[in-house]
Amino acid sequence: MSKTVVLMGSPRLQSNTDMLANSVIEGIRSAGSANDTIEKFDLVELQDCVCIACGHCRQAGECIHFPQVTEVLNKIKEADGLVIATPTWWLAPSSQLKIFMDHWGTFLKMDYSSRIEGKKAVLVSCCGNPDLNFANKVNKQLEEILNLLGVKVVASLGVKGVVEVGAIARDQESLDAARELGKKLYR
Repeated sequence: MSKTVVLMGSPRLQSNTDMLANSVIEGIRSAGSANDTIEKFDLVELQDCVCIACGHCRQAGECIHFPQVTEVLNKIKEADGLVIATPTWWLAPSSQLKIFMDHWGTFLKMDYSSRIEGKKAVLVSCCGNPDLNFANKVNKQLEEILNLLGVKVVASLGVKGVVEVGAIARDQESLDAARELGKKLYR
């Protein structure tokens, strides 16, 4: 039995990013068992929970100011795997994902060792630029952060050239690749 947390960083439901995340979920389900759990969190719901850098999270192991953030952080601590899906905004992850990640001090103990070491992750991101795949750059940034926390990124997918809402629906190759990422998460 595996537990997976999916962080969806787009502010729009049914966005290109959301569709990629859903394809990863399909892949996880197709390769898993009936007892597996997958919980998806739309981070737009937490965008008002801006970290105030009080520093208590590292000592307490939770955010003392935003219990709704602590709830999701605890789900990640309990999970075996993590899926992070984000659009690319100005060569970086979305602000919704970044706001949530600012609370990841919770994952570091006082000695800077990780509370979530040993987990696996897959990353999906997309960008509008048709020529340059800035989504791969974002995935690389996220992988560095996860490596710091001892989380192994088993695969990532960066899709370029998806500008209008729903464009990814016409890109069967990318949707299939996202499904394959889901299958790879626990192999």
